[in-house]
Amino acid sequence: MSERRLFWTYLVALVAVLPLAIVVHAWDSMREMPLFSGKRDIIVESGVLQPYAGGQWKLADLKRLPGPSDDARVVLAEFESEPKELAKLAQSVCRVRLVDAEGRRFEPLMLTEPIVREMYPEVADRPRCSSFAFANAGNGATVRMAESFMVPAKASDLSLVVEVLGADDGALVFKWKRS
Repeated sequence: MSERRLFWTYLVALVAVLPLAIVVHAWDSMREMPLFSGKRDIIVESGVLQPYAGGQWKLADLKRLPGPSDDARVVLAEFESEPKELAKLAQSVCRVRLVDAEGRRFEPLMLTEPIVREMYPEVADRPRCSSFAFANAGNGATVRMAESFMVPAKASDLSLVVEVLGADDGALVFKWKRS
């Protein structure tokens, strides 16, 4: 096959596949929206125990720590769950994110920030929200977890969103009053 013919074949394939990929991605995003899933988020004030996905969940603390620059801060989220249905939680996928007043979403950092290890070493080694966090827990035993996030310095009215896939309700949205 000549180079010219190969070029046009690939170009036509790209024109056909690219819109398809966009549609598939958009469909997945729409399916997660509460309007389409039929699930409603549960709004919870900080410090209040809330039943959700086989456990009693509570946001213990959100701390703003210095960031790597003047424009960024590290936010340390400490939360806990008392598993009532341990088997359900031990097999579930947990997703955590931080949302600010403008609706911006911040995903947890992959590695614990050095500032967290320096200021709160006892929290730095806590498990992240995952099935592994519940692997060695007993029913009724409190599982303390922590996640850290990088946010803009001006981010305000932060909320921690905890979502356990397969839960009957949407997600837990912990509103933090002391942002």
